[in-house]
Amino acid sequence: MRRTIAGIIALTACTGCSYLTGLTGSETSPTQSAGPATATAPPPPGAPPAPPGAQANAAPPPAAPPPAAPPPPANNTSFTNRVRSWFVGDPTDTMKTAPNLNQASIDFNCPGIDYRQGAATYNITDSKSTENAALNVKYLASFVKTARECDVHGDNVTIRVGVQGRVVVGPAGSPGTVTIPLRYALVKEGLEPMVVWTKFFSFNVSIPSTNLNVPFTHIEEEMTVPIPKADELTAYVIYIGFDPDSLKPAEKPKAPVRPRAARAK
Repeated sequence: MRRTIAGIIALTACTGCSYLTGLTGSETSPTQSAGPATATAPPPPGAPPAPPGAQANAAPPPAAPPPAAPPPPANNTSFTNRVRSWFVGDPTDTMKTAPNLNQASIDFNCPGIDYRQGAATYNITDSKSTENAALNVKYLASFVKTARECDVHGDNVTIRVGVQGRVVVGPAGSPGTVTIPLRYALVKEGLEPMVVWTKFFSFNVSIPSTNLNVPFTHIEEEMTVPIPKADELTAYVIYIGFDPDSLKPAEKPKAPVRPRAARAK
């Protein structure tokens, strides 16, 4: 009787082991593991168990958003670039000032621009020709547009000036290189005009055989002068003009004539 009861208990215990093994799967030693174990949070109380393979098929967590792109740099376009882009427009436009992006210039009444009388055009003629003067013209240079900007800093103001012009080949001309003599001057007008600042520039313009009407652009950014008084500012004018006389070499001063020594009688 005791042997019979012991056999029944042993059979029941073995059957329970087989049932638990089917639920948990076969044991795997650490050396046979395919990879490191991953900790899994226990399900909340009362939640149904997850189906087999759900953890392996779960969608990966969303990727972190990329870092925001840095803001674009502030617009610090130079006066030269702005004037050149403005000059690209209609050549018949007679605006005297380019778009201004400098607050200091907006607060300061920048002097106006004018062409020096008798110096708004520049004719290069063929001096060897004896024909009609109109037919002797090799090149004709003229102004088209001007622009200026004033930048106040301390007790001084820097006046930047840009000019666009054009060179046309005349009846006696041909493709080649033309030297442009250009002068800027800041003048205080009045009964006795006073030149406050002036500077001469010369530069070359190439004329190809495919284009006998060539535009040119020149920009001056070094005109720095003390700020005039408020009641004198309206008398200031920026003059632009062709100055071919400055292309001529300076004449050497003549040596003084020494008086002859008087001969002794």
